[in-house]
Amino acid sequence: MNAVHDKSIDLSTLSRFSLPPVTQMGFVVQSLETSCTFYGGLLNIKKWYRTKITECNYRYKGKPVEMLLDIAVGYSGKTQVELIKVTGPDDNIYYDLNGRDGIGFHHFGVVVNDLKKHISGMKAAGINPLQVGTLKYGGGGVTKVAYMDTMKSAGFILELIETKVFGVNLGMPQWLVSLGRVTGDVASMPL
Repeated sequence: MNAVHDKSIDLSTLSRFSLPPVTQMGFVVQSLETSCTFYGGLLNIKKWYRTKITECNYRYKGKPVEMLLDIAVGYSGKTQVELIKVTGPDDNIYYDLNGRDGIGFHHFGVVVNDLKKHISGMKAAGINPLQVGTLKYGGGGVTKVAYMDTMKSAGFILELIETKVFGVNLGMPQWLVSLGRVTGDVASMPL
């Protein structure tokens, strides 16, 4: 796919609106177990964590989405690698890019402190959200996300991520995800 600068995007507004560095790469997979072994070997990831999602509320292109997510995360250096297994009848951002049975790279993610502010800033630059949602986890963690429509201009989707544990935004470093085993937000995955 060839990305071409989308003339509707205001680069001067976008450059004034400084995003944090990329901290996540997301991949759509058909099997978490098989994919953890493959990506673990490929990207030298020794430990995987499976999220314990208790609630998933998403809107895709403005419409509610019925779907289930099964997610595992691991770390290649400081970069979080997210593996996403999706099931459900409704169209969503994962099916849209990779097809219902597709696999492969899906998005780059950045952790933000104020999701609404960052969505507004990107909209002002001409980049709109395709899918927004909230995930709640077993121990009280909450992640709010917005998948921004950067496909035409960048060749990939950009995910804005705001994760809070007990109301505090600490990002998604490996130590925090590992701590999630204690709070009930994640479980270690055997390889």
